[in-house]
Amino acid sequence: MNKATRFLKKNPNKGEGRKMDPPTCFECNKPGHIKVDCPQLKKKKLFKKKALNAWHLSDGDSSDEEVTEQVANLCFMASSDNEEKDNEVDDSYTFGELQFAFDELLIEFKKKCPQYSSLKKNAASIENEKDLLVIDNEKLKIDIIILKNEVAKKDDCVVKPTSCDNIELEKGSRKS
Repeated sequence: MNKATRFLKKNPNKGEGRKMDPPTCFECNKPGHIKVDCPQLKKKKLFKKKALNAWHLSDGDSSDEEVTEQVANLCFMASSDNEEKDNEVDDSYTFGELQFAFDELLIEFKKKCPQYSSLKKNAASIENEKDLLVIDNEKLKIDIIILKNEVAKKDDCVVKPTSCDNIELEKGSRKS
């Protein structure tokens, strides 16, 4: 049983017959309307449209610099308008739809929790194994250095025959 169902069982009169507070506008922070219906926002859009019409109706005596500046201003107005649209919140979802979506997310979250904890344990064991392998690798590097030193000492102790010794050995083996 999810939390919303338990809440409704404990509080059966919640949400029923209760007057809802009027919506508050996110643009002007006044109650009674939402941002889409905000009169201040409509005034801003009307001003932008008037500015655009005035630019189109301006006479052809404008210099190239003025036209470039006007185009840049219009582009800036358009980009700021797009940013406002990106920041708007879609208020078209009902409470039931939001509750359903939340419940689905909660179920998915509960499914993922055990997976997360097992992956976390797995990562910790792999990290421990890596640490042990790093220690073993360091020990093996030290062993290699020791063995190289021993081989170098033995090479120094071994009497290498010179070319003269080889000649004498050859003569001795011929005499026999």
